[in-house]
Amino acid sequence: MNKEKYLAKIKKLLNLARKATNSNEAAAALRQAQNLMKQHGVSESEAEFIDISEASTKGSPSNAQTPPKYLGWLVEVINRAFGVQAMFDWRYGKYGTPHRVVTFYGPDSRPQIAAYAFDVLARQMTAARKNFIAKIHKNTKPATKIARADLFCEGWANGVYQIVAELAPTESETTLMAAYKQRQMDSGTMKTSAYREARECSRSNEASVAGFVAGRQAQLNHAVNGATNETKLIGGQHA
Repeated sequence: MNKEKYLAKIKKLLNLARKATNSNEAAAALRQAQNLMKQHGVSESEAEFIDISEASTKGSPSNAQTPPKYLGWLVEVINRAFGVQAMFDWRYGKYGTPHRVVTFYGPDSRPQIAAYAFDVLARQMTAARKNFIAKIHKNTKPATKIARADLFCEGWANGVYQIVAELAPTESETTLMAAYKQRQMDSGTMKTSAYREARECSRSNEASVAGFVAGRQAQLNHAVNGATNETKLIGGQHA
């Protein structure tokens, strides 16, 4: 039995033990779960987080050591939309080149869907950023272009945030994710991250508003794990 199968079996038995109205049935399910845990070396603390899974994105709009604020805002959009939480991580390429990724964690298959959604929206944000930069006057200083583009992306993420439909996690899911986060931080797997502010620049408000308007046009293809190929708005209506 591979890891996913025996963890799923343990999860099923623990759920049965919790929900069973017959005490003998509950005890039998718990005993089977404990035997499987012992057989496969699953501790009680690990069993507590069986309902929590992780999934990482393919990449990120920024590989900066300190993530830009717009990246944090985009992550919050996904957290809000799918009732998950996230941590920043690195994936190393063939020659050891680091690439920024975002790892989402939460109940059941939500993290896999969240990672997919992030990649879809990140591609749209990156394309919108390039289009915005192309329209800036060619004599503008490179640093100013970058600052305006960062502000544009902040506005873009804010625009998406305004139309996203929220999926609020239950109280028990929130508690479980908080405990999972604490365990990851205690183990050193997860660390808190500060965000880099966009530099001050001329015409900053124009850049932010342009991004906001563009972000409200964002679309999300809901084709996940063989689901529908229909392309829909991530939530709400066009303004």
